[in-house]
Amino acid sequence: MIDVIWQPEFQQAAFRCLVEAYSRPGQINVLPASDSHSAIGVLATLIDGESSLADPHQLLDNGDCLRLQIKPVAPERAAFILCQGTRMVDFEPLLGTLASPEQGATLVLVLDALNGGDRSYQLTGPGIETTVQIAPQGLDKSWFKQRANWNCAFPLGVDMLLTSEAGILALPRTTLIKEID
Repeated sequence: MIDVIWQPEFQQAAFRCLVEAYSRPGQINVLPASDSHSAIGVLATLIDGESSLADPHQLLDNGDCLRLQIKPVAPERAAFILCQGTRMVDFEPLLGTLASPEQGATLVLVLDALNGGDRSYQLTGPGIETTVQIAPQGLDKSWFKQRANWNCAFPLGVDMLLTSEAGILALPRTTLIKEID
């Protein structure tokens, strides 16, 4: 039996959830119930046969790759990059151009949990009234450091979606992240 993530009803509800997540950075959002990890639900919602996807940590199985109808490419050329958050950053994603900043990559990071981690971060920026604190679990500290470098020439940069079994948390390139000591 095919998981519900491949059904239009799931993808429509998941899309609304993603819009909410990007509108309120740092807020944990829950995708509709399915048998798949939320990262796969995100990809099933956002990717079509014309999208490029990199899976450098080999998190997708063959069945998911076939259903996504992806064009697998190197992370340096991908519109979407699926990564294991516990691993260090080892690539340079697309950052877009001044004429087309929307061509910056979207990184989908698979984490253990979206809260309860040993490092806390403060978020500020559009969609956040004052500040929001997050403490993702299973995130190598190199991700946010590298993200700051990638996003230093706004509007160029990357967007991030942190995912766990329990939900998603969006970090658009406009969100500023500061580690709390």
